[in-house]
Amino acid sequence: MHEHHAPVPIGLTADGKPIYPYTPPAPTPPPVVACQHTHAPTPVPAGRPAPEVVKWVTIGAATSIFLLTVAVAAVAVAIGAVAITVCVLVLRSLWQQMQEQAERD
Repeated sequence: MHEHHAPVPIGLTADGKPIYPYTPPAPTPPPVVACQHTHAPTPVPAGRPAPEVVKWVTIGAATSIFLLTVAVAAVAVAIGAVAITVCVLVLRSLWQQMQEQAERD
């Protein structure tokens, strides 16, 4: 932050008064002129959002639901694949045991 300090004198006059460096005065801002025309009243927004907003919200919601459906379907396929793999391995083991037992008898 800028802090204001008392100016430091750069010398003394003949009668002992301090001499300070010249600082130009700050420029004054231009005067503010009032508008010479009339403004239209600001329209009050209706209770319904713009059609573009509704369209994009609908697209976003539909896309989210679709992607969730795809994710759940992928999980179901993965569970089914594991179940079929386990079933095939168990049946293969049983088949091999049955073949070995038939050879012994």
